[in-house]
Amino acid sequence: MGSAARYRRSHRAWIVPVATLVVLGPGALLPAHAETPAATPTPSGTAPATPSPTVLPPPADSPVDEIVGGEELAATGVPLVSSTAPPLPVVDAQSWLIADAGTGDVLAAYSPHERRPPASTIKLLTALATGAGLDPDQTYVATEEDASVEGSRVGIVASQTYTVDQLLHGLILASGNDAAHAIAEVAGGQDVTVDKMNDEARRLGAFDTKAVTPHGLDSPGQLSSAYDLALIGREALDDETIARLAGTAVYDFPGSDGATFQIQNQNRLLGSYDGAIGLKTGYTTLAGHTFVGAVERDGRVLIATVLGSEGRAEDAAAALFDWAFATPDAQPVGHLVAPDEVEAMVTEAVDEADGDILGRNPLEDYGDALTSPGGSSDDVPLVVWLSLAAAALAGGLGFALRRRRPKSSGRYSR
Repeated sequence: MGSAARYRRSHRAWIVPVATLVVLGPGALLPAHAETPAATPTPSGTAPATPSPTVLPPPADSPVDEIVGGEELAATGVPLVSSTAPPLPVVDAQSWLIADAGTGDVLAAYSPHERRPPASTIKLLTALATGAGLDPDQTYVATEEDASVEGSRVGIVASQTYTVDQLLHGLILASGNDAAHAIAEVAGGQDVTVDKMNDEARRLGAFDTKAVTPHGLDSPGQLSSAYDLALIGREALDDETIARLAGTAVYDFPGSDGATFQIQNQNRLLGSYDGAIGLKTGYTTLAGHTFVGAVERDGRVLIATVLGSEGRAEDAAAALFDWAFATPDAQPVGHLVAPDEVEAMVTEAVDEADGDILGRNPLEDYGDALTSPGGSSDDVPLVVWLSLAAAALAGGLGFALRRRRPKSSGRYSR
């Protein structure tokens, strides 16, 4: 992956936002915080006969200048599959991906790098980012803040003592937002945990992903993609503890006064779909139904990710698993990168960095935050707005069009 695929923008991209700022003031460039209208899903199996795909650039904050996993995966709005493969099923989802977890081959996908709200599937990243550093037998006294988190809850009681292992069961099986909050507190606090989650996403090459919470409730700027969730799910399968939890059907969770109550895994494929071994469901009003699933048959492990489903996302994943197991020789359309490959990519990008940031339109750089479902101007740093104002008020437009300085490159963080 060389520098030929770098995305450059003309210096002229500054003219419109700066001129608008001068004439109408800063408020003209700030998007309204209106509620994002619900998208109408278009099943990917019923795409138009002559679709016009959109080709995505890498996210503005990506440390590499290419779409991860292969250039073909940059396309959105069209099914991505080998021309020799049998027809794909109709899939109720805004984006999805099916891959071989062993080889990393992406067998088929639809808008795999489109950034969308992940809902509770982000809890897999929470477990990955915190689990390795915590002792399963470590205890924690729950707080009222843990117990009162909005959304789905496993049933944590304030002032009661839990082990990390119990909290992880509540996180993965019951998708408890209260358990996610508690785990984050054990791991150092909400902000520290979110930072760990974003560091882990970077390590895996999940550059479409930005965690804002440890539980996945709709939050401005909290986004992921079908491709990224496949990377996260693949890593979760390699984690013995998370893989065991994701495949656990029921668990006796501690209640009050020494009593227990049974919680069930919310993954409906467990016990009903041949070979299902995990991993995580999710749902919010904005995200729709989401899912990261894995199935093992005859030593072959497939992983499917589904975002923006109107119905149960497990049904969409099952259709993809059926297709993939019936198509063992499907030619890949991309691949899931491994962490060592990511490190090499980032090192190469740093070595080759020779672009310039001054010639870019900073609003365009943060387009994902402003236009993606769940995004908002809160994700655009204040310095971006201030840089536009300074350029206009100082009469520096001509200066901005002429001067160049080295492009700051992203850094790989473990």
